[in-house]
Amino acid sequence: MSIEVTCTVWVRSFVSFSVMISVDFHCHTTYSGDSLIELPDLLRVCDRKGIQKLVITDHNTISGALKAMELAPDRFIIGEEILTQQGELLAIFLKEEIPAGLSPQATIDLLHAQGAFISVSHPFDALRHGHWRQADLVNILPGIDAIEMYNSRCLLPRYNLNAIYFAQQHHLLGTVGSDAHSLQEVGASTLTLPDFDDAASLKHSLAFAEPHTHMSAPWVHFSSRYANWRKRSIKSRD
Repeated sequence: MSIEVTCTVWVRSFVSFSVMISVDFHCHTTYSGDSLIELPDLLRVCDRKGIQKLVITDHNTISGALKAMELAPDRFIIGEEILTQQGELLAIFLKEEIPAGLSPQATIDLLHAQGAFISVSHPFDALRHGHWRQADLVNILPGIDAIEMYNSRCLLPRYNLNAIYFAQQHHLLGTVGSDAHSLQEVGASTLTLPDFDDAASLKHSLAFAEPHTHMSAPWVHFSSRYANWRKRSIKSRD
């Protein structure tokens, strides 16, 4: 049997005998300043929508993800959306929180030190705070594992198409996510892929992932503004 045929048989066997799960790789909770999603509600929505795993990626904090792990350790994964000096990174399987405002390379080095998986949030969405210039993104390619090829909150389809093209051009793995800030958004974009339990197995499973993507309605961005306003109002009264 040739090497090519052997590899093909092995790949088919791996997919056939692996448990396939649905995963949303990008979701915020009330621990982000622009979200009001409470953890018990998030768990119920995942049950209802058949989402087996969900990565909690609050802005520059893992406090909510740590609480979520106490609630349902088999369902939630500790992540963080980290604002660097040049753009946002999406980190998965964290053990320690990474502060905002560091250089991309310093952030990547800290993530590597704890064995995290590194993707890049909505890399070409020019309407977002924290989007990347392509030259800066190329510079960090040796240190990342994937880019977010589809983000449901991108207002213009070309932002996701540019991410897909960039991933193909540079032979990168891709994550997708709802980027949910409200409950109705959860699960808008998911991957169906073999089950995984750490950064290494995630990287392997992504090679067999099947995307299920849907663009959220533009009005969902108002939920973030409302959450931000509400939290500021409560804080000002305290």
